Amino acid sequence: MRFLAGILIAAPLLGQHLKVSEHVLANGMKLLVHEDHDIPNAALYLFFKIGSRNERPGITGLSHFFEHMMFNGARKYGPKQFDIRMEENGGANNAYTSRDITAYTDWFPKSAIDLMFDMESDRIGHLAIDPKMVESERGVVYSERRLRVDNSNEGTLREQLDAAAFTAHPYGIPIIGWPADIETWTLDD
Repeated sequence: MRFLAGILIAAPLLGQHLKVSEHVLANGMKLLVHEDHDIPNAALYLFFKIGSRNERPGITGLSHFFEHMMFNGARKYGPKQFDIRMEENGGANNAYTSRDITAYTDWFPKSAIDLMFDMESDRIGHLAIDPKMVESERGVVYSERRLRVDNSNEGTLREQLDAAAFTAHPYGIPIIGWPADIETWTLDD
């Protein structure tokens, strides 16, 4: 997992100095851990060092697309099971893609920590790339693009400004991708 930068398990402590321990696994994954035994919850953040800056014309938007795909099944936990199991165990999650990273956030009771690590391990190591799900998520991403960019004056202006400001830099690539690329992604991509 060359793109995985780290995991942070933390509980919010306002105005306090946080003691964080660092561990590096054999595969290079870095873990940053802050323990707080005063609360019954945990937060798990996974940061992948990949975003729109890692894309090129023809495959723009793939980082954001894979953010979506990470919720659509793996070997052990099938389609939509990540969210279902998370919610059944009192947790919630979200994700986002930027120019530089893709991040996944999980918040859950500490009693569910083994399940959360198992589910994250499954989707990181064994993501299912089902052609039907690929087409479904392509439609979801394209719909999101229409909502946030194509049908938004502010979104269109931001995209055009970034493309002009970063003409010779990958930051000019829109995170959600160019329409022509979204329409033509292939399984090989």
